[in-house]
Amino acid sequence: MIRRTALLSAMSLSLLLGACSKNEEPAAAEDKQAQAAEASQAAEAPAAETAPERKLDYWKTLGPLLAGSYNSSCLRMPDGRKMDAVVTVGADGKVASGDMQLDFHAAKMAMLMRTRDEKGQYSTLGTISIDDGKTGMLSLLSSPAGKESSISLSSGDIGLVCSNTSAIGSFNNQALFLTAAKLVDGKKQSINCLDTKNLLVKRKVDVEVVDGVIRIGDDAFDMKAAVSEGFMVTDGGSSLMLTVVMPQEKSINVAYDGAGKLVNVQARDKQESTHYCTAEN
Repeated sequence: MIRRTALLSAMSLSLLLGACSKNEEPAAAEDKQAQAAEASQAAEAPAAETAPERKLDYWKTLGPLLAGSYNSSCLRMPDGRKMDAVVTVGADGKVASGDMQLDFHAAKMAMLMRTRDEKGQYSTLGTISIDDGKTGMLSLLSSPAGKESSISLSSGDIGLVCSNTSAIGSFNNQALFLTAAKLVDGKKQSINCLDTKNLLVKRKVDVEVVDGVIRIGDDAFDMKAAVSEGFMVTDGGSSLMLTVVMPQEKSINVAYDGAGKLVNVQARDKQESTHYCTAEN
C-alpha cells in the first residue's frame, strides 16, 4: 500500500510538472520528471537493516579442551539399563554415543568451573547446553586423580549418566584462565567505575586481562593463585563472563559482550564491594 501510494504521488507530481512546463524548454521538463522519478525510488527504498549482533566463536577455544573419547559405566535413560558406553567429544563440537549424534558448536550456554581443595588438588565441572537443555546437554566432571570422574549426555528423554569415566583427567589438568584468556587476553578497555567510598563519584578506569592477571586500574589479581576460576558463555556467544575467587575470599567478575566489549566489572573482598563498573550504553 505504501509503495502504491508513493508511486501514485510520484506520477501525480510528474503530471503536474508536465502541465506547468508546457511553455518551458523540453530539457527543463525532462529534468523535473527525472527528479520526480528519483523521489519515487527513494520512497520505495527499504529502510537499512540493522547489523546482526556479533557473537564469540567460543567453541574453537573450548573444543580442544573437551575433546576426547570417554569410556564409562553408564545408566541408559529412561529405562535405567546398565551398560558400558563410550562418549566421543570432537574438537568441532560434535558429540556421539551410540545412536545419539549431537552438535554443540552453536550451543546456547557453556559453563566451566575449576576449584582447588585444601590439598591443592583440582576438580573441574563443565556443562554445555544446546538450548534449554531439552535438545541436548553435555556435562563432564573431573575430580582429583580421576576419582569419581563422570560424564553425561542427553537429548530429550534419552540419555546416558556415566561414572568411573576414563581419560577425563586431561580436562582437569589445565587452568581455565588459559582457555578464557584466548577470548579476552590483551584487550585493554576503559569503563566507568563507581568510587565505592563515595557512590556519587564515577571515574574512567582501564581494565585488561594479560598473562593470567586481571588488572582493574592500579589493582591486579593473579588468576594463577585462584582458589576457584570459571567462565560462562550465554546466548550462543552474545556474552562472556569470567569469574575468579582468590584467597581471603576476594572475588572478581569481568563480563564482555559478543563483540569483545567490556560491559561490567565487579570485585569484592570478604567485607565489601571494592569495584563496581559498567559500560556506557
